[in-house]
Amino acid sequence: MIKTNIVRFFILVLLSLPILAQELDDEFLESLPEDIRNDVLERMELKKNSEQPVYRRASTSIDKEDKESLDRFLDGTKLFGSDFFDTVQTSFMPVNEPNLDSSYILDFGDVLEIQFLGQEDSINSYSILRDGSINLPDIGKVNLSGLSLDDASSLIKAKVSSALIGTEVYISLKNVRDISILIAGNAFNPGIYTLNGNANILHALSMAGGLNEIGSYRKIDHIRNGTVLQSLDLYDVLIKGVYNLPLGLRSGDSIVVNSIGTIISLESGFTRKAVFELKKDESFEDILLYGAGFSKNSDLNNIVVKRIEEGVSKVLEVTLDELENFKFNDSDSVFIREYKINKVNLIGAVRNPGTYKFSEGTTLSEAIKTAGGYTDSAYPFGGYLENKEALLINNQSKEKLYNTFIDNLILNTSASSNSVDLGLLIDQIKNSESTGRVIAEFDLDLIDNDSSLDTLISDGDRIIIPNITQQVFIQGKISNPGAIRYSSGKDINYYINKAGGALESSDLDNIFVVYPNGETINLKNKSRLSFIVAENERNLLYPGSIIYVPQSADFTSSIQVASIWAPIISSVALSLTSLSVLNNSN
Repeated sequence: MIKTNIVRFFILVLLSLPILAQELDDEFLESLPEDIRNDVLERMELKKNSEQPVYRRASTSIDKEDKESLDRFLDGTKLFGSDFFDTVQTSFMPVNEPNLDSSYILDFGDVLEIQFLGQEDSINSYSILRDGSINLPDIGKVNLSGLSLDDASSLIKAKVSSALIGTEVYISLKNVRDISILIAGNAFNPGIYTLNGNANILHALSMAGGLNEIGSYRKIDHIRNGTVLQSLDLYDVLIKGVYNLPLGLRSGDSIVVNSIGTIISLESGFTRKAVFELKKDESFEDILLYGAGFSKNSDLNNIVVKRIEEGVSKVLEVTLDELENFKFNDSDSVFIREYKINKVNLIGAVRNPGTYKFSEGTTLSEAIKTAGGYTDSAYPFGGYLENKEALLINNQSKEKLYNTFIDNLILNTSASSNSVDLGLLIDQIKNSESTGRVIAEFDLDLIDNDSSLDTLISDGDRIIIPNITQQVFIQGKISNPGAIRYSSGKDINYYINKAGGALESSDLDNIFVVYPNGETINLKNKSRLSFIVAENERNLLYPGSIIYVPQSADFTSSIQVASIWAPIISSVALSLTSLSVLNNSN
């Protein structure tokens, strides 16, 4: 692309400058725009730090929220469920307030609030003692440990009604107890944790940071007095939505995270691509459930199972029928080919603009024909193809250009000779807009005659077809920059005169023309910029062309060279023909 070539040339010019270390004076720094000054100071600090001796490698420790190395198996696919405990841990923890669930089991440390209404009104708090009882006045000891809150309320009301006739009683849970739980096995942070009495296994695991890299998501045991009371299968929670943990935790209980079992990677062809842990009796039917079924674009005639056996990599081709009864080994991967579908947006002068889905390998001409072809007012020569990858490359090139110029500014002794213009120049480089334009042929007749002129389109591309324009745009060192009506057969001098003529500071030997299709030519007699080729028809203009007249410069000065090129980078960014289409489409 022309713009990329310009950026590369500019970088080469800057890198060729003489490097002479010198501190920039405060007066020069103050003359720069604030954001440029901050960038210069930052780059100077980075350079200073990079020159310090290094005595040891940086730490390789990782935080819990950045534990990619713990989450990945086989080809890099993430272990299913590994991000379940990545959220803020306190979001899983019950607060120290009464549990309104009447099934809550009371035990030592819980506090009840009991209100008596009758001959004598009163309201008091009663803590459940170590023997599991509370002591009510005029009634005596009432054993509550092991009862649900609902059953305990019924028992207390029955005791009060038989002992205190005409007295009504209201019971609520004021505070829940704390319990001490041992979390062992393959937890992320095993140890002893203090939880609220209404906590369950998930609350406890959250406090321990979840599971480590070899922890099982399918078998987490709740142990009391050496006996496994219940086992939690996290897939029941994550996939089936079953959140039923009938037994609560008590002090002295243990939660043991067992080791991970057989793992299978679903690489492609499934709605949910991840690594899944399987139980011994599970089949492909269960795997398909965990993968949320086949993806919409899967090709079920192209299925392979990747396997490592005795240190040797194997690829097994299987049919769908065979897959349903396939015997999987630990660390197998299932790969089902998926048809690649690209989404492309067509804007402007096509008969049916909009977003289209195309199969991989679709070309620009095919996309335009699918959209109904051009309208009568279309201007294919000004067609614009925007590509995300090209945009990324252009942004990286511009950033490299900017940082290179800042570095040379810091090191070049002659930098402060024209600080005001230099600061404006660097600011213009920084704020110039990058685009992802790809130079392409939009003339369907030419493409039909020569298919090599066609361009493959990619996912996320945007195709813009402008309407016919009758303007030529002229910018730079002229009296009246702007748009001039196109006149067939007229050369550049005609448009310069129409714009009021060139300024004294202009360089008429280095005029640039940006054609509507994005191509750029340099009209000069003695070219020192040899990477731009002047065409035979150097004075030929088209509707929608941009004429740029740069400032006259002495090429012995690298700063003056940059003063020519920086505005051109901005000018080439988007042809005004295409900009008019974008504005009309909003």
